[in-house]
Amino acid sequence: MGNNDLLMEMLAYVGSVVVFASFVVKKVRLLRILNNIGCAIFLGYAVYHLRLPLILLNTGVILVNLWHLKKGD
Repeated sequence: MGNNDLLMEMLAYVGSVVVFASFVVKKVRLLRILNNIGCAIFLGYAVYHLRLPLILLNTGVILVNLWHLKKGD
C-alpha cells in the first residue's frame, strides 16, 4: 500500500466519524453541514478509487443537503 493509499484510507475513517457525528447532533442544520463534510471526504475517496456508485451516492447526498440548507429547512 502506497502513501497515497494509506492517506485515503485514513481520510475514509475520518469521513466515517464525521458522518456518524452528524447523526448524533440535534440541530438539523448542523446535521446537514457535518454530513456534507463527511460526504465530501468520501467523495474524494471514491474519486481516488474510481468507485462510480460511491461517487453518485455522495454527490447526490451533498446536493440534497445543499438544497435543504438553501431552503432553510
